[in-house]
Amino acid sequence: MNTRALLLATLLLLLSLSAQGQIIKDYSDAELEVYYNKREVQDTLNMDTRFEDTKMSLRIGGGHALFASTKTMWADSLEIYNHDLYREIYFMLNPLGSGVWTPMGSYESEYLFKNMPEGKNTVYQGFGFNRYTYEEDIEPQEWILGDSVRSILGYECRLAECDYRGRHWIAWYAPEIAVPEGPWKLGGLPGLILEAYDTKHHFVFSALGMTNDVPGKVGIHIFTTLDITPIPREQYLRFRWRRMNSHEDPAKKLRDAGFIKSKKKPEKPVKQLYWRQDFEETDYPHVMGLEKK
Repeated sequence: MNTRALLLATLLLLLSLSAQGQIIKDYSDAELEVYYNKREVQDTLNMDTRFEDTKMSLRIGGGHALFASTKTMWADSLEIYNHDLYREIYFMLNPLGSGVWTPMGSYESEYLFKNMPEGKNTVYQGFGFNRYTYEEDIEPQEWILGDSVRSILGYECRLAECDYRGRHWIAWYAPEIAVPEGPWKLGGLPGLILEAYDTKHHFVFSALGMTNDVPGKVGIHIFTTLDITPIPREQYLRFRWRRMNSHEDPAKKLRDAGFIKSKKKPEKPVKQLYWRQDFEETDYPHVMGLEKK
């Protein structure tokens, strides 16, 4: 079995083992679900060609909200409720020996739980073989309301701006939908945010539609695992950035863990083109550049 096939087999084994520890913690039923497209620039020097579009869901209800990739939530729910079917589909997407890995959900795997627990946000995501989470006090944005008006999805939306964690954000909110929520950590306006972007357009959230036909059908809950590690927000973001911009051999962690036995000296990593971008929030100690590992 080649290295890539072994990597896939090991990943599947770890998925199978970790799934046994997954539970769901329910907070409330969703009253409204809003669907957004998240456009994330992956190379700020080639913004028109190097970007990723991801369909996101914002579930709102009972004073809580959940924001995550629509496909990732589907895949994680399937893993919990029908693990056999999950494995079957996973193998169809990732045949052993193919050398290709396709996520069951999407490459966007971060979960944001707003006001869960009360007065705090909870965030978690897996990086490689590790899963990390952090809690933070909700930090309201200090919005400046503008006079400009535009129509989005048939709703009259008004302009608002704020500085938040290293970026200047523009938001368009609909007073007709009296819900002080929005995509990602944005919110606190007198209406639902239907579009938001930073002034550099590195991140753009655009509402695609919404439904209120969800009470009793869709819950707002936290997916948790027994092996998830709580760390501070700044450390979480550093781990995530280093993972995204890693210069290490992708099989190094498997060799270090003893999954790959090889007497052959690892080849020197080939220089690659890494993303020239950062996250929605940039207020954490990190190196933006390719000169350091």
